[in-house]
Amino acid sequence: MPPLEGAGHAFRYLTASPMPSQRTSIHLAAVALFTLLVAYAQLGGFAWMQQAELSMQDRFMRFGRPAPADSKFVFLARDTASANLDGTDLNRLFDLTAADADSRRALDLMVQQWPWSREVYAIVLDRLIRAGARAVAFDFTFPKPSPDDEAFRDSLARHQDRVVVAGNITEDFEGAAFVFGVPTATLIPETSPRDSRIGFDNFWPEADGVVRKAQFRWAMQYGVWQSREESSLAARTLEKAGFGASVPTGQESYRPRLAGPPGTFRPFSIHEIFVPKYWRSNYKDGGFFKDKIVIVGASGNWQHDEHQTALGLMTGAEIQMNAMNAALHGDFLREVSWPVSLAICALAGLVGLACSLYRASPLLHMGLAGLSGALWVGTQTMLFDNPGVFIPVVGPLSILAATGLFSIGYDLVSVGAERLRLRRTIIERKRAEEILQSTNAELERRVEERTAELSRSNASLTNLVDEKNILLKEVHHRVKNNLQIISSLLNLQSGHIQDPAARLIFNESRNRVRSMALIHEKLYQSQDLSKIDFQDYLRALTSGLQASFAGKSSQVRMVVEVEEIMLGVDSAVPCGLIVNELVTNCFKYAFAEQSGEISISMKRAPEARLRLTVSDNGVGFPKDLDFRNTESLGMQLVTTLAEQLDGTIAMRNGTGTTFEISFPETHSAKL
Repeated sequence: MPPLEGAGHAFRYLTASPMPSQRTSIHLAAVALFTLLVAYAQLGGFAWMQQAELSMQDRFMRFGRPAPADSKFVFLARDTASANLDGTDLNRLFDLTAADADSRRALDLMVQQWPWSREVYAIVLDRLIRAGARAVAFDFTFPKPSPDDEAFRDSLARHQDRVVVAGNITEDFEGAAFVFGVPTATLIPETSPRDSRIGFDNFWPEADGVVRKAQFRWAMQYGVWQSREESSLAARTLEKAGFGASVPTGQESYRPRLAGPPGTFRPFSIHEIFVPKYWRSNYKDGGFFKDKIVIVGASGNWQHDEHQTALGLMTGAEIQMNAMNAALHGDFLREVSWPVSLAICALAGLVGLACSLYRASPLLHMGLAGLSGALWVGTQTMLFDNPGVFIPVVGPLSILAATGLFSIGYDLVSVGAERLRLRRTIIERKRAEEILQSTNAELERRVEERTAELSRSNASLTNLVDEKNILLKEVHHRVKNNLQIISSLLNLQSGHIQDPAARLIFNESRNRVRSMALIHEKLYQSQDLSKIDFQDYLRALTSGLQASFAGKSSQVRMVVEVEEIMLGVDSAVPCGLIVNELVTNCFKYAFAEQSGEISISMKRAPEARLRLTVSDNGVGFPKDLDFRNTESLGMQLVTTLAEQLDGTIAMRNGTGTTFEISFPETHSAKL
């Protein structure tokens, strides 16, 4: 049998029995531990978790919805083809005979030296602005002065409302501060506030060296007390192009949705705009650049301006265009807040716990884990595409995977332990069967001998039980007779007492004795000499009490409602005395001259308790009198007897009086 099939049979065997609470507790503790560890990692506790989440986000960037690449952005590249122009072939290849002077001048300067004369950039700027470009951004820094700065400086001045030049922010390690490297003052003079033609071109990579975010504003510290908000090249360019309202406010970093892999914004070789046939065919005599935002930047790793992004190596100019493209369309990606991230981890923990508590085969466990992970990734895909939100993926998937593996491992170990236990049990049973078979004959012989001996002992015990029952009946009968004699003596004595109060005391004592005598009478009449039918007993007791109050009995109706309850003598005697006292009080005090009703009930209550209730519809118990703290012997007896029953007593005073005594159906007798 294959291992997984055998494990499946074992799981079905375990599933046949109820899930033990120990398994639930262990799984709950394990899931809680996994969730706490991942939540700690999500908050920055583990760098590898942060890196894994970033890598997962990069995957969604590669396979998810890209940002729409706006056609108004044009990348004019200083590439290898432009840098390697051969002067000897200019006329033959490019037909410069008909070219204008500026085109000829720019191409001649390109082939003369490298780096190019800055006059080249002046000619480029003038040509693009004449063609109708909205704005031109030079993604180059010009930190040092050059003898040929004049032409470029004049062009920058003429088109200052439509041009931006890059600066670069570097860290001064000695001063522990940042320095903004601006273009040389021979091109753009230093001013305060900063000249609007300058914007920083920095993109700061994260710990893994990947550029994912763009910063449009940054507050730089100048000295101890002064700071200045600097704008990025992208922000300045959008402002110059008339799209300043699209630039995000604040100094936080934003993650733009990329328009596609490297090359999405196609680089056009910068020298082509000076070649007549290209200018006519490819650029429509400059009409191609009308209302465009042109980024003039480097293309090719030989210029050391490539950066790793989520979609691969991109030039600085491409990243600038992606940042501007995202700002123009408001298409930025964002991560959920840390409370939401923790809530998502908790949700993943609950899903993992639900899957782990569902007892199934390992294959089904794997399927559930895979389905949960697929649903999670699908949810992130939808959120990424619209509205552009990143939720934790690696963390929740880690929780689901960890809980699933733990559940499978735990159940496999449990199955192995169960198999081992069953194997040992079978071996022990076989040994026991051998022992049983070897001793069976001996046991049968001894059983026969013991059976004969027990038969003889049983006959003797039967005789003893019969004798005991006879003796018990005789004891109860004699006790009943003795108590009856005492009751008669009290009755005779009360006839010689002139004082009504004293006579009443004798009559009450007689009734108490009679209630106990009646119990012994019912006991020796009962089949079970240890218990009496309390319903039958109460009817006899109340009849005697009603007869003892002959003057009032015709006016008072007695109602007895008792379930079929058998009470032992330890409970019957206190209950009988309680009923005797409470009914006596009803006859004495509840009814003045009017008629009334006394109700007595005994019913079973929840939690194996009995509830004895004695109520009347008479005048009610005095409101200023506490029945637990009274000098009445009867009420003192009732309270004491309720405690003897391990019970509680409560009184309700409304239309008449109701006493309710609740006590265990079986209790320990108290002396």
